[in-house]
Amino acid sequence: MTATATGLSELRIKVLGPLEIHVGGEPRTLTAPMARRALAVLLLDANHLVSVQALVEELWDEEPPRLARKTVQTYIYQLRQALKGSADGDTGERLETGSGGYRLTARPGELDLWEFEQRVNRARAALASGAPEDAARLLREGLALWRGEPFAGLEAGPLLAARIAQIGEARLAALELRIEADLQLGRHQGLVAELRRLTVDHPLDERFTAQLMIAAHRSGQRSTALDAYLRLRQRLVDELGIEPSERLRKLQQDILREVLPPAAKPERRPVPVASAPVVDQLPLETPDFVGREPELARIAEGGAAVVTLLGPAGVGKTALAVRAARAMAGRFKDGLLYASLHDTADRPRSPEAVLRSLLDGLGVARQRQPEDAEGLAALFRAAARERALLVLLDDAAGAEQVLSLLPGGESCLTVVTSRVRLSLPGARRLTLGPLGAEEAEGFFVRLVGEDRVAGHRPALRHVLARLGGDPLMLRAVGELYAARPMWTLTDLAAGLVDDDRLVAELQDEACAAPSRAHSALDRLSPRLRGAVHRLTEAGPGPFDTERVERVLGLDTWTAQSLVGRLLDRHVLVLSDSAPGGPAMFRVPELIRVGVLARAGHGAEDWALAWEGHGAEDWADGTGPGRGDTARPRTGGAEAAGAGGLRGEAECSAAPGGIVDAVRAGGGRAGSEGVARAGGGRAGSVDVA
Repeated sequence: MTATATGLSELRIKVLGPLEIHVGGEPRTLTAPMARRALAVLLLDANHLVSVQALVEELWDEEPPRLARKTVQTYIYQLRQALKGSADGDTGERLETGSGGYRLTARPGELDLWEFEQRVNRARAALASGAPEDAARLLREGLALWRGEPFAGLEAGPLLAARIAQIGEARLAALELRIEADLQLGRHQGLVAELRRLTVDHPLDERFTAQLMIAAHRSGQRSTALDAYLRLRQRLVDELGIEPSERLRKLQQDILREVLPPAAKPERRPVPVASAPVVDQLPLETPDFVGREPELARIAEGGAAVVTLLGPAGVGKTALAVRAARAMAGRFKDGLLYASLHDTADRPRSPEAVLRSLLDGLGVARQRQPEDAEGLAALFRAAARERALLVLLDDAAGAEQVLSLLPGGESCLTVVTSRVRLSLPGARRLTLGPLGAEEAEGFFVRLVGEDRVAGHRPALRHVLARLGGDPLMLRAVGELYAARPMWTLTDLAAGLVDDDRLVAELQDEACAAPSRAHSALDRLSPRLRGAVHRLTEAGPGPFDTERVERVLGLDTWTAQSLVGRLLDRHVLVLSDSAPGGPAMFRVPELIRVGVLARAGHGAEDWALAWEGHGAEDWADGTGPGRGDTARPRTGGAEAAGAGGLRGEAECSAAPGGIVDAVRAGGGRAGSEGVARAGGGRAGSVDVA
């Protein structure tokens, strides 16, 4: 990969041999030895601050001149002149002055050492996954970048000498790995001459002697193999006073006894696995995933660099994204990257932290990663530009958090999941609704077993309707039912009519539903939380904006603005409405259960957050909720209004009729609410 190909400045620095600098194809190599040494130190810590003291120690060791710091400034000036015109757009500096030192900015494709290391890392992954042909090719490409000893002709101080030795050892390790790949491919006879030369150049290196013994033996040259062992042993005894390692001694014995494993067939390529991504950070798939075929097809059809999956907490966004990513893995041979955009305390992660995890996945060492978000984003885009990557960004807090995380490469796809409306240019937007009736039934039966539903299909339909097709609620109740052998489905259907019973049963350490509901509620501002609480307490049935006006004491415009904000955050969703009638809304079942659970624990004061606030308060925003000060503002998600509500809507599913079939009075749910709690349309709204 060249710097020109990445779309960045045309800077090329070579260190795998004599130090060379080219800017736009023009040689800019420094002639002053000390300036070249200073550049070498800065290059080996590129994108990080190198202190003036470190430069002084490298250049003069323990005897710096009286004006050492002034002299360093002169060398820095010479370096800046050499790199002039290499900053993006001919602006800015490649060599920046920081606090007490200097930072040299370099990016993928500009330093041959990094290209070598990248190929070696990919080769190791290929060899580990059973693709020696790919590994051998990558290693040959990497080794071809070498033109001699690293920094050849450069007088090195203590720091540089140690780093140069490490780089040289990395070359030998890559060479050993390439020979191992060739051995796996059965290329034994062609390796014997090369390995003879390597054992002469490195007479005490057991690695090459072992490989020579294997290659010679499998080529029918048993005497050559045994002679190689004897020569090495003699040198080790004479020069170091030690015997060969146990591994090498065992290899000799295996050759003597003719028990060395036979060679593979020459040039045989194994079952193709090269399509397996080099990097795979994705979570495990949900084993009982069902349905969502239209959404899977829409994600995979191409034509968009970004796909957003939006919907309420617990609707299955992450499970769908992972399933889609796994299905498309063959198109993204360079990696499947994953990052959760909230931490374990449910706080939004900073773009810097996420970018570092993505760069880690691409094998970019931390010491080469810039310290600022802008530099990290530029480095990630450059690293991704010529790769085929799928990036899954899970649970985004808002558009601003996501924008700097987009790879931008023509062969890349980014899938973003979020509970809030996102405005990302050019993105294909899918708003995920609940499971349809057949999908919900299949999912529930997988959880509980066919034997627990046999003969109880009518009751099963009532249970599914009550839970509204919400996958997380279906899982919570299904796992609960599977763990209660004394229950029948009729018992379960009767019990679900009573909200208090359902809420009490879900208060279980093994159940994820309450924590997911609390997370969704805690991310709201106090006023929005109060509004959701009041609307939930007013009854479980669908409602229109007139009811919002009455319950919350708002005028029409403010009520519509509030509904828009709640739709944006998917704590309110569209429900079925009569033809020609007003739009109807409902609180998703998971959110409703979360509100009732907190109310049952004395959290009714949420509603007080709403008291005393009118239309004038909405003009000033919603106020911070828990963690809002650390969360990036969500751009488009902050815009209120009723104009685009239908385009952003999530559809819900399942018919009602539970109360008519099963009566178990005494709970919160009234007949209208239970009968219509699952009302809506299954599927998703697709806005390309």
